[in-house]
Amino acid sequence: MMLLCCLFLISACFTQGVMAEVVSLTDSTFEHQTQASTGATTGSWLVMFSIPSCESCQSLKPVLEELSQDEALYERGIVFGSVDCTESIAVCQRFSVSNLPTVVYLHKKQLYTFETTPQEEFPTPLVDRLKNFVLQDFSSTEASSIPDPPSFMDAMMEPLNKLYEAGMASPLLGIAIAMMAAMLFMTVLVLVYVLVRGVTKGDSTTETKSKQNKAKKN
Repeated sequence: MMLLCCLFLISACFTQGVMAEVVSLTDSTFEHQTQASTGATTGSWLVMFSIPSCESCQSLKPVLEELSQDEALYERGIVFGSVDCTESIAVCQRFSVSNLPTVVYLHKKQLYTFETTPQEEFPTPLVDRLKNFVLQDFSSTEASSIPDPPSFMDAMMEPLNKLYEAGMASPLLGIAIAMMAAMLFMTVLVLVYVLVRGVTKGDSTTETKSKQNKAKKN
């Protein structure tokens, strides 16, 4: 009997140890952790987009935390995440988040959106609805493509776009922003020219040396 009790305690401790938590995702960590656009083996992600001042968002957080401790979901490789749209604007724009809270399920390079209609319209508790949602057979469920992460150029242009929007209210500021954008564009062109010229010059030098070596052999 004592041995059985010990085994039960060890099993309980191990189970608690493998239970996950809701991961806080940001602009800089979202793609790296979820691998959403590549479909890599980090599991399927249920992600809530929210803001601190949203009451519905705050009421949904305990539901996600409860589900993150669900053994059946853990064994299915489902990971839970949350994004604060007041701090991580880029990833919220990437997923076109307009209504809060927004809950999406990233599964096998597809995106499924959970209906966050007020609870009073459904007899089933929200925690059960959300669990049934991620455990359903998605083979016949309409899906959306996961939007690609911002490119390097998009990341460069984002601050300029914000400055441009701010500069619309001031002609002088708008002119200054236009000049900055032109200088940035010229800098990129110069860098590309230097890189291309360097590669071309290297190929030309290699070809010349090759010809000289052939001439010496002859």
